[in-house]
Amino acid sequence: MTRTPTDITPSLGRLRRMVTRGPSLRQLGLMMLAPLLLAGCMEGNRLAFAPPGEDLSRPSSSRGRALTAVFGDGQLILAAPSGFCFDAQMEQHTGSGGFALLARCERMSSFGRFRSGDGAMLTATVGAVTADTPAPSADALRSAFTAARNPARVLEIRGDDDMPLIKLYMDGHSAEGASGTHWRGAFLVHGHMVSVALYAPEGSGYLGERGARLIREFMRATRNATLLAETTTPPAAPGAAAPRETSRPRTRGGTALARATSAPQQ
Repeated sequence: MTRTPTDITPSLGRLRRMVTRGPSLRQLGLMMLAPLLLAGCMEGNRLAFAPPGEDLSRPSSSRGRALTAVFGDGQLILAAPSGFCFDAQMEQHTGSGGFALLARCERMSSFGRFRSGDGAMLTATVGAVTADTPAPSADALRSAFTAARNPARVLEIRGDDDMPLIKLYMDGHSAEGASGTHWRGAFLVHGHMVSVALYAPEGSGYLGERGARLIREFMRATRNATLLAETTTPPAAPGAAAPRETSRPRTRGGTALARATSAPQQ
């Protein structure tokens, strides 16, 4: 039987079993202090993001989809690009960051699971960084993946002051059903490094220019939402307890936030 590209997109269950041959936990923790922290999303059925000695929290208990995900006690608001939603079940939090997954909203069920036929997915790995951390560069992106234990073949590099992108071909990246060709990028926002990956099946337009635009739209939406949250949050009264943050992604509300996170359509 012939399988079309939309038949082979990873299911949620397969994603939970993704095993990327990236750096060890210790190596990845050290990379958090370097100009660029980039590596695999998961290793051995757990996120390979957490620094040494830092345990992952349980996945978000909320089910379903959302347009935003909150990290760093509200300091970072990841905002979905147009037409995409966060899968609340896949969201993970650590003391300094975490992991989020996005797919097209109409391709997700009301419980946040993928339906067959998904055309693309985005993953975002978040880590807190120091104020003097330099912005990631295209050269750093290339070096991070060509020097990995499972080196990738670089297909295209796009330098950008805000967010460099690199298109790779990597055998065994373990996003089962996705093409070995995929996009990677990274950007800084409000004391956090966000490492982004875009996976799609063979033949998908997201493996080309469409995918590059999508990642940059995600970056702009995230920066705008984070800035808006910072500028509209009233200062706490002296002696008042800070509001408690939960791990549940927030849904964007109000026209102001909708305008702030909007970006040109693909």
